[in-house]
Amino acid sequence: MRALHKGQRRLLLSVIYVAATLQLVWCYLRIVHPYMNVKLYEAGTDRMPFQGRVMMMLPMRWADHSVVLHWLLSHSWRSVYWFPGPMTTQAIVEAAIDVISIAVAGWMTVKLYQASSRRRWFTPAIYPLFLAAFTATYVLHTVQNFRFFYDPPSLAFFAIAMYLIYTRRHWGWFAALFLVATVNRETTLLLLPLYMIDRACEDGRLVWRRLFAPRVLALVVPLALVWCAWTAGIHLHFAANKSEFYPRFDWNLKSLAYPPAWPQMLSPCGFLLLYVVVRYRKISDARLRTWLWLLPIWLVFMFTYGILIEVRIWGELIPFVVCTASVILEEQLAARIGSEPVQVSISIAQPSHEAVEAEQDVAQAA
Repeated sequence: MRALHKGQRRLLLSVIYVAATLQLVWCYLRIVHPYMNVKLYEAGTDRMPFQGRVMMMLPMRWADHSVVLHWLLSHSWRSVYWFPGPMTTQAIVEAAIDVISIAVAGWMTVKLYQASSRRRWFTPAIYPLFLAAFTATYVLHTVQNFRFFYDPPSLAFFAIAMYLIYTRRHWGWFAALFLVATVNRETTLLLLPLYMIDRACEDGRLVWRRLFAPRVLALVVPLALVWCAWTAGIHLHFAANKSEFYPRFDWNLKSLAYPPAWPQMLSPCGFLLLYVVVRYRKISDARLRTWLWLLPIWLVFMFTYGILIEVRIWGELIPFVVCTASVILEEQLAARIGSEPVQVSISIAQPSHEAVEAEQDVAQAA
C-alpha cells in the first residue's frame, strides 16, 4: 500500500476523530444518568441552581415542538439502542449539542497546544487525549454518576475563552463570550481571575501589582458587575423553586476523610491534573505555568459550592490541563532525545579508514 500523503492522512484522522466523538457522546448519554428533569427544566420549575442555567431551555423547548424532530423520531425506532431510552426529541437535540460542544472544545485544545508548544510534536494526539480526559472526568464514576445538559457547552465556552486569553485576542471577543457563557453557567466567574493572571504575567513570573492594572480592571470590573446582576436576577426569578444551592463543606470534608473516595477525587482530567501539579516546574511555557494560580481559586470555589467527588466540577479545566501535560511530556522527550544525538552524530561524522584513503587517492590524482 502506498504511503498516504499529508492531505489524506489529515482526512483519515478527521474521520477517526469524528467517529470517536460520536462514540463518546453515545456512551455519555447512555451510561451517565441525567440529574435534571427535562420537563421541569423546560417549564422553569426544576431545582436551583440547575434551573438558573437557562441557556439549554431554548433548544429543549424547541425540540418539543419541532415537526422535523418528531418525524425523525417516528422513523428512527431502530436507533433506540444508541440513545437513552425512551428515545425523545430532547435526546436528539442533546446529542447534537454535545457532539458540537465536544468537537469545538477538542479543537480549541489543539489550537491552545499549538500556540504554547515550541515543537508541536504531539498535535495529532491532542484531540484523542482530550477525549480520554473527558471520559475520565464526565463518564467514569463509581458514585455521583450524573450528567447535566449544560456541561458540554460550558466546556466548549471555557476552551474558547482560554484560547482567546492565551492568544491575546481583542478584549471584545472575550467579553462577548463571557456574557453568552454566563447565561449557560455561572462558573464563568472563574474566567475573570484567569484573565487577570494572564495579563499579570511578565518575564515568566506573576507580577502581583499588574493584577489590578487599570487596563485589566477596565474589563474585569464591568464583567464582574454584569455577572453579579445576572446571578442575582436569576436567583430572584426562580426564588420559588426548590433549591440545592448551599455550602458543601460537610460533604467534602467527609469525602476527604474517606479513603475509598480518593481515587475518584484524584481522577479529574484523567489524572492529568494531579500530574501537572506535581510536575509544574517542568512547564516550559511561562504563561501556562502562571495559569496554575487559578487552581487554588478554583478549589476554594468548588470546595464551597461543589462536590469534590463529583469530578465533573473540574471539567472546564480539561483544555488547559491536556495542553499543559502535553507540553511537559514534549519537553521531557526533547531533553531525552537531545542528550543522545550528539554522540550519534559524532560517531557518524567520523570517516572510516577506507574513506580516508579514498580521499587521499582522489587528491593525488587531481
